Amino acid sequence: MHISTTNCGIIQENLKGIVERVTFHNSDNGWSILRVMPFSDPGRQETVVVHQTKVFAGATMEFYGSWTVHKKYGRQFHATRAEEKKPASSAALEKYLGSGLIKGVGPKTARKIVKHFDKNTLDVFEEEIERLTEVPGIAMKKLEMISEAWNEHKSIRDVMMFLQSHGISTLFAVRIYKEYGDNAISMVTEDPYRLANDFYGIGFFSADRVALSIGLAPDSEQRMIAAIRHVLAGARNFGHCYLTFPQINEEVSSLLNLGLEPDYMAQRLNEVLEQMKSSKKLMVRMVEQEVCYYSRSLYFDELYVASRVLSMCSGDPPDVEKNRIERWVSLYCKAKDIALSDEQKRAVIAIASENFSVLTGGPGCGKTTTTLVIVKLIEAMSNTMPPSKELKILLAAPTGRATQRMSEVIGREAKTIHRLLEWQNGKFKKNEHNPLKAGFLIVDECSMLDISLTASLLKAVPDGCQVLFIGDADQLPSVGAGNVLKDIIASGVVPCFTLTQIFRQAKASHIIRYAHEINSGNMPWIGSPFNEPHLWQNGVDCMFMDSDEATMEQMKFINRIKNECIERHSETKGEKEDDDSQCYEFNISETIRPYETEINIPKKFRHVDLNTLLSAGTRVEELVSVVKKVHPWSSLHYGYSALDVVRMLYQEWIPKYYGKDCEIQILSPMTRGSLGTVNLNRVIQEACNPPGEGRRQIKVGERIFRVGDRVIHRRNNYDLGVFNGDIGNIIDMDNMELTCSVKFFPDNKVVNYSKDDIMELDLAYAVTIHKSQGSEFEAVIIPVLTQHFKMLYRNLIYTGLTRARKLAVFVGTRKAMAMAVKNQDTSLRQTALRELLIKSARIS
Repeated sequence: MHISTTNCGIIQENLKGIVERVTFHNSDNGWSILRVMPFSDPGRQETVVVHQTKVFAGATMEFYGSWTVHKKYGRQFHATRAEEKKPASSAALEKYLGSGLIKGVGPKTARKIVKHFDKNTLDVFEEEIERLTEVPGIAMKKLEMISEAWNEHKSIRDVMMFLQSHGISTLFAVRIYKEYGDNAISMVTEDPYRLANDFYGIGFFSADRVALSIGLAPDSEQRMIAAIRHVLAGARNFGHCYLTFPQINEEVSSLLNLGLEPDYMAQRLNEVLEQMKSSKKLMVRMVEQEVCYYSRSLYFDELYVASRVLSMCSGDPPDVEKNRIERWVSLYCKAKDIALSDEQKRAVIAIASENFSVLTGGPGCGKTTTTLVIVKLIEAMSNTMPPSKELKILLAAPTGRATQRMSEVIGREAKTIHRLLEWQNGKFKKNEHNPLKAGFLIVDECSMLDISLTASLLKAVPDGCQVLFIGDADQLPSVGAGNVLKDIIASGVVPCFTLTQIFRQAKASHIIRYAHEINSGNMPWIGSPFNEPHLWQNGVDCMFMDSDEATMEQMKFINRIKNECIERHSETKGEKEDDDSQCYEFNISETIRPYETEINIPKKFRHVDLNTLLSAGTRVEELVSVVKKVHPWSSLHYGYSALDVVRMLYQEWIPKYYGKDCEIQILSPMTRGSLGTVNLNRVIQEACNPPGEGRRQIKVGERIFRVGDRVIHRRNNYDLGVFNGDIGNIIDMDNMELTCSVKFFPDNKVVNYSKDDIMELDLAYAVTIHKSQGSEFEAVIIPVLTQHFKMLYRNLIYTGLTRARKLAVFVGTRKAMAMAVKNQDTSLRQTALRELLIKSARIS
């Protein structure tokens, strides 16, 4: 046994021995449970858990990993890498050959072979396999079968050893071999960067390590091309469709860190970009007089959306009688007791006569009611037409929750866009060659549409079908590249109907009123239950719980003062003990007072009373002692930090007043920090779903999943039929096979996850506000502190607040809230859709 420590501080061990038995092997992902006899202790057997394509009893293996203790199965060695060695003894060799490794060689034949060739057995297999005919019972036909099986095994072993020698973990090595087969070595050697494209979980940096390991030159053209592609792909995370040369130059230079002169690096990069452009690996267009670089797919998606939208808008309008429509709307609304505003009526009448249009507006302005009347109008119009011209209505939205809400209000089935377009075998079945059967398509929550999904949707729209996009352009834009709804509205090319009047019943909602105030740049005054406890019983749907968390700067100051005090105390105590041997009781005042002038106190902390700080018994008391001014309604007065308040709201207060079945979602601006999603998920999981006797759990990296956990899917997985942002609960789990089942909201669809798929899950007690787009929850908790200053933007807070249906509770400081309300996100997405629409409209 050898033990070492990695750079990350993780203890890395290795275990070498003979595989006595294969207890379990999953041929799909290579996950195996082995019983191994260690060379260091031949009298015992150890359990080894490893990913390996094929493993056989009798094999001599060296495993690299660490020891763990399973609650049910006890001590186990979890191997991240495994290397096969030559069998260490004749007995091991005999067991190895007779274990099923080679078709045609059972235990009896293996015994004969080893007895005949003894220690030269493996050499015979490697170099003179035809000599096996010397063994009684092995004829030429059997020799051919044995030879073929041995060569297959040798190929697998060579591929696995090659991949692992270049730093690829056993888990990924298995997946790579299953995907590439015997060609894995040549394919990875030829283009190591393909690993980042073909396997989720292997990014550019991992592929780059492999590339450098196999000898690719650091300044090679292949490496620069891979870096450019990585940078362009990364731009999608910021919503950009393209990047400019200075942006690419800066990112690639930082990524590759070649140490080249800036001018030379820019020259080399420009040469590579020109080559990629000429070979059509990269697309270029002028945007506002600047050369911009696109990945191919985004370039053509943006071009297609602009072209299709413009062609629909410029086509012959539907043949409708506006006076007749106006009369029908009045009669229908009167019969159904629906009060439409003038702008709603104008929108309904106009939309019915447009090929492509947009309906937009904030919460409480009647988008949903307007949509309902539009649908009923189209149904009525369709009923008067001959069967061949009936207007079949389709309703769609980007997320399951949005479609559920749409279905409930409209009274017709709504589908997610992916379901509508019928994703199958890596592509949408519905397209320009197999379009939707529709006469009128209505798409809600269009602020979430990225450019690629919009292109796929419009390709499936048949000629003559009317399209209505509905959304709030002031919400956060899509997670993917593009700013489709905002660009379409800003172009002025598409008929756009904006609803601005807030209805009386909506005005009664604090959520809607405050949302409009925030969107107008005004800081709302939100009541606090710490000041007015009756708010809980009064049905107020939005509250602010003043609280705080120590900043990093405050924590450093607190820790420094405490450490200096301990040092002073130790020195003073030592002096006293020199004077006499009597016990000395530690007194803060006596210890710190003589040295106060020697302690360097930063200007912003000179108000702090050091005795009060050092007397603090809890982290909340420490925070109170260093904060200049504590809000009179702050939870700090009750001994609760902001993190404590969020936990209490989730675990006790909201369930108490709104029912145990109330769906609560924490929406944080960021992933990091004490009130970021990572820490919040850990805290809430430990509070609401802690480890316990019989409670099954799986650990994936740093994440722990348990039955009952609330989880979110992190990327589109078309094979499983789940998509980025889908939320559900783990309802079942198998610790041995490392699988779980998740029931997703709102349709209660159960999805079974393999170990590879589980990597796409994350805890969802807390999610970022970005991930909540298109969803509504009964109650939301929104932390707002200055630690989130990088993400404190008006549209972020506005989006988070409007996710709440019954209750929204802000937790934090009003200073941070005011920062967010005043701060508009000026980081514009780099898209050309607006410009393309305007230019094309001028030409036409």
